[in-house]
Amino acid sequence: MAENIADLAFTHLRRVDQNLPRVLEVLERHETPLGRTERDIGGLKRDVGEVKSDQILIENRMLSRLNEILETTRRVDDHERCLSVLESAT
Repeated sequence: MAENIADLAFTHLRRVDQNLPRVLEVLERHETPLGRTERDIGGLKRDVGEVKSDQILIENRMLSRLNEILETTRRVDDHERCLSVLESAT
């Protein structure tokens, strides 16, 4: 009985040992696409970072332009007030 169990275990281990090269081959084939996918994800993360920084730069430019427009509007309003005071004085 013990010999039968040992023979069965040995036969099973031999089958596993024979299938191991196939398993390793399949794992190697899947490793290549995974590596490519990881690289692609890294590239996407970098691209998203660049887009975010570009967006921040554009927002800063817009804020600067809006501040310039606001300052110009205030100056025009001040000049209009001065003109209306001068006109009412004459």
